[in-house]
Amino acid sequence: MISPEDGPVRIDVLQRLAEQAMSDPQFRDEARDDLPATLVKYGYYLTPQELALVVRFRRSLADAGVDLDLVNGMNDELIADVLERLQRRVRSEGRT
Repeated sequence: MISPEDGPVRIDVLQRLAEQAMSDPQFRDEARDDLPATLVKYGYYLTPQELALVVRFRRSLADAGVDLDLVNGMNDELIADVLERLQRRVRSEGRT
C-alpha cells in the first residue's frame, strides 16, 4: 500500500535506473547480488515506495522470462516499450 507520506514517485529517477539496468552489465551483476547496496553505490537513494516498485518490476521481468542481459540485442523501440511499461506500473501503483 502506498502512503501519502512517501511523497511522489520520481519517474525520472526510476527511468534513469531502468536505463542503467538495461545498459550496464556490471550494475546488473552487482544489483543481482545486493540491490540496496548497489543502488546506493550508484547514487540511487530511493524512497521505500520507489524501492518496492523496483523490486516488483524486477520480479515481473523475471516472471515474464525477461533477461536484461539480452537487452543489448534489443532495438530502441523495444527498450522504449520496456521503459513505458515501467512508467505505467509506477502510475498504476501510485493510484492504489
